[in-house]
Amino acid sequence: MIYKGRAATTGNSQSMAFERALFRAHPEFASGRLEAQPISAHYMLVRAVPDADEDGVGDDPVLDAYLEFLQEQMQLHPRMIQGLSADSLQRARDLVGHIEIDPDEDLGDDVTID
Repeated sequence: MIYKGRAATTGNSQSMAFERALFRAHPEFASGRLEAQPISAHYMLVRAVPDADEDGVGDDPVLDAYLEFLQEQMQLHPRMIQGLSADSLQRARDLVGHIEIDPDEDLGDDVTID
């Protein structure tokens, strides 16, 4: 579903106003904190931030949105969930099986693994 909106001015601030149907269908956006992250020209992700949420450092908003979408679809359509076939697993092994890794390799200061 696509909800229509437009840029607006509220006092000395810029804001975005969306049709009421968005907030009826998704009340998590009707109040509380929101975060917006531009991801490319003309596109951004908007996230409702739960009160108990940490500061979000290290989160990947695109991956988080995708995983949340998958979770919702799995709950709505559980009969569509299928395991990977033996052929799919073999194709994955063929793609990466030749790659050697060193679990003790120093990846530098810019890499964090949680």
